[in-house]
Amino acid sequence: QDVVSSLGTGCNDVRIIGIKGIGGGGKTTLARAVFDQISFQFEGKSFVENVREVSNASSSGLNFLQNQIVSDVLNDKDISENNVFDGKAMMKRMMSSRKILVVLDDVDNIDQLEALAGEPNWFKPGSVIIITTRDEQVLVAYGVKLIRNVDMLSVEEATCLFSRYAFGKEIPIPGYEELSGKVVSYADGLPLTIRVC
Repeated sequence: QDVVSSLGTGCNDVRIIGIKGIGGGGKTTLARAVFDQISFQFEGKSFVENVREVSNASSSGLNFLQNQIVSDVLNDKDISENNVFDGKAMMKRMMSSRKILVVLDDVDNIDQLEALAGEPNWFKPGSVIIITTRDEQVLVAYGVKLIRNVDMLSVEEATCLFSRYAFGKEIPIPGYEELSGKVVSYADGLPLTIRVC
């Protein structure tokens, strides 16, 4: 709710928000929850997962992601540019006429943001760009003013999450309280660690 309220959807400018935290801390889950909650308010939307991984996998990774965003937003799978430079021009030309929501998940380099989100004037006022990252300096370098930290879970929240996955209910089943406490302590508030324990 804190992230949703800080976005101020309905505002007359392009809102860019960064969500930062350590790996496994719940950044992607938080971004997905916000995306699912507010996406109906937009004329186009795209959730781009694993930006770091995809862009580093090949020399055409960033261009692939550019094409994905435009295809998602316009709901047209036939759109394609062959390089990052032409992809930027395409995005600037095609994004400015629609109020859109874009999530760029797991960004680790300013070049990724310049290729996938360019300048705020690429987008129609009222658009929202959400960026998740482990590195706050990437957000600062891009000029993001709204930066939210993903806090680790409290012991109570971690116990509840672990119990849901392990026992299918909010609290440990009788006889497993001590063992559950050890698992939660080991996970140290990291949602991903709790989930895979």
